[in-house]
Amino acid sequence: MPNNHILVVEDSLTQAVKLEYILFDKGFQVSLASNGENALELMEERKVDLVISDVVMPGMDGYELCERIRASSRYKDVPVILLTSLSDPGDIIKGLKSGATNFVTKPYDEGFLLARIESVLRNRSFDSGDSTVQEVDFEFQGVKHVLKADFSQVFHLLLATYENTLLQSRQLDVANRKLVAREEQLSSVLGSMSAKIAVLDPEMKIVAANESWRELFVPGITEEALDGLEFKDAIYSSGCLRGSLSELMDGVRSVVKGISKKFSSEYSFDSMGRSCWYLLEVTPMQGESGGAVASFIEITDRKEMEREILRARDVAEKANRFKSRFLASMSHEIRTPLNAIVGLTDLTLRSELSAKQTESLELVKLSADQLLTLINDILDLSKVEARMLTLEETDFCLAEAMQDVVKSMEQQACDKGLALNIDVADDVPKAVSGDLVRLKQVLYNLVGNSIKFTGHGGVFVQVSKLEERVDTGEVVIQVAVRDTGIGIPDEKQAIIFESFRQADDSTTRKFGGTGLGLAISRELVEMMGGQIRVNSSEDCGSVFTFSVVLKIGNPEKVDCVDSGFISGAVGVESEYSILLVEDNPINVLVATSLLEKMGHSVHVASNGLEAVSMLSGIDVDLVLMDLEMPEMDGFSASSCIRSGKAGDAARNVPIIAMSAHAMAGVKEKCTESGMNNYIAKPVQYVALQEVIIQTMTKGNRVVPFVEKPAPCDEGVLDRDKAEVMYQGDSSLYNELCSMFFNDVRTEIKNLKHAISSDGTVAKRIAHTMKSSCAAICAPHAREAAVLLEKAIVDGDAVKVEECLVRFEEEAERICDELDS
Repeated sequence: MPNNHILVVEDSLTQAVKLEYILFDKGFQVSLASNGENALELMEERKVDLVISDVVMPGMDGYELCERIRASSRYKDVPVILLTSLSDPGDIIKGLKSGATNFVTKPYDEGFLLARIESVLRNRSFDSGDSTVQEVDFEFQGVKHVLKADFSQVFHLLLATYENTLLQSRQLDVANRKLVAREEQLSSVLGSMSAKIAVLDPEMKIVAANESWRELFVPGITEEALDGLEFKDAIYSSGCLRGSLSELMDGVRSVVKGISKKFSSEYSFDSMGRSCWYLLEVTPMQGESGGAVASFIEITDRKEMEREILRARDVAEKANRFKSRFLASMSHEIRTPLNAIVGLTDLTLRSELSAKQTESLELVKLSADQLLTLINDILDLSKVEARMLTLEETDFCLAEAMQDVVKSMEQQACDKGLALNIDVADDVPKAVSGDLVRLKQVLYNLVGNSIKFTGHGGVFVQVSKLEERVDTGEVVIQVAVRDTGIGIPDEKQAIIFESFRQADDSTTRKFGGTGLGLAISRELVEMMGGQIRVNSSEDCGSVFTFSVVLKIGNPEKVDCVDSGFISGAVGVESEYSILLVEDNPINVLVATSLLEKMGHSVHVASNGLEAVSMLSGIDVDLVLMDLEMPEMDGFSASSCIRSGKAGDAARNVPIIAMSAHAMAGVKEKCTESGMNNYIAKPVQYVALQEVIIQTMTKGNRVVPFVEKPAPCDEGVLDRDKAEVMYQGDSSLYNELCSMFFNDVRTEIKNLKHAISSDGTVAKRIAHTMKSSCAAICAPHAREAAVLLEKAIVDGDAVKVEECLVRFEEEAERICDELDS
């Protein structure tokens, strides 16, 4: 039987090649034809022992091909096997009428196909000359048919049909068993999953659901009873997600309809007596059947963890805010006595002293300067860590700014016999825009460290341009500070930029310092878009290099004297009439002495309200304004002056702010209030002289001022002031107000008892209440507390009683506003 020639007629190349491979492997000769026409042409050219033809083909189908073969006298006896799906019972009638020898159903089993081929090739009796063709009339599916066929052909076709049916039945049985097993496996998998899962059909009806889903949404209903249940009804009847049902169903529907590839949302509802969180994820089913899988994944533990993290974050942020507030308050409290120490020491050093007195006072001044540096470093570090430090942006002359820093430190270098030089490359832009004060601060730190740790030789500063970004209008500037000092060991270079760290503990003992300067410098440089690094060898010196990104400034706006950094101001000294506005008697003494030493005449006002009143009656050239004062603070006083409440003649008088306050935003608020300049306490002779010259040589230019509602008529709580003081942190301010509300009545009661029994305790309570009123920005209550504290100190019983009544009234007004 091998070597028989079989013609395969198949329009699918893949199926044709597959069949060719099967037959060729069994020793048959195989020819391929892609359609009926090609098949007839091949049969004309060569002898064919068997034709295997697909039924469905373009043009001439398998039935027509079979009829054409039977109609040909040359190859009418060639047996034909038709490949068909037998999807229609009428296919059997068509096969009988066309003269087909046999059927093989698709997809075919390889062994079954080969057996059928061998059977057909062995049994060709109906092709013999003595075959009898009979005519048979019959009815099939309500249609009458007349069939002329050989009995053997009918028998083989019916037998083939029966065999195909048995084969398909067996295949269906196997597939059914696999399907049942797969369903059992799927059910086991669904049951073992912690997620609550439901399978939906395209109509959003439930096909299947695991036990945990049924327990939550349809308790008491078996899996069999779920079939056909509406997903929406199941969710609604459970009482879960009722408030979010519409949103949920829209999301599920979008996935089922193929509009979205995924829908997910988080929901909270009560389950088994406790509040639970679930993540709903809906994904489409794969395949033609469509539908979706809805998974409810419990995320209660995750949500609780998130809440714990948020609570921990809030506690940490609150602690950080209190820390920053504490540091700022401590700065104010420390700077106030420092102002007297530094100012009076500076003033005394300018008088005739003995060598021993001068040496002692120089030591006092050095210690005060070191303490002030330490305070500034701690505050800067606190601001950086709390992300409260912001960079300003002004145009300035870069070369002159860098030279100013070096020039201001020449005396320190000279005292140690060191050379101090700076070189600015020619290609460095003249004008840049950035934070001049912070840029100078970094260079001060680096040059100061180099001078401190260098015993001989010198310190050399080099400023160069690394890159110019034309598209963004930026320039990258590099500054290198080289010294011939003690150097830094390799293993220590990684830690020197950390807070409170130096290369060696003995360094602190020998040279002093806190180890904060480099940590602050690193933070500032990184805020300016750059990096800082060190290259050093022990006993061979160090090179500190940092880069910053600055914007290219406008040369026309640069006058090479920066108003934001009070150093090296130039101008002609003159004698001015100055109004000093200061409530602290010690600070009044210090400032008056310094100003009179410079040759100025001084008028004194103890608060802002008094200053506004005095300016309406006297002419002055300049106002030195403290910021924190009773009755009216410096901000409000400046606003009143600029709005004309002190008279038109004083509207444009230059105002310099003086403050020991270190909270962020103070300088900005000074500008908004109409002040021209700012100097930080403690005030030193040279710094005060320079800021006066600088302010007065600018043509008395007044900062643009936008008048706000009159601050003289302040409300119970100054919320605008609180907004600035607490940097928009309303939660912190509200918490302080709540503490005041809860404590003030008890404190008043304790104060009344202390007034009659213990004056020291009474003074302490009054002082505390004064601070509490200041903390919540209650100006009238704070003023009443100030007067009450003063009356207690003076021992004036009548005044104490009057002030106590006033304070109680103000406290009740605050409580009424907070309660509303």
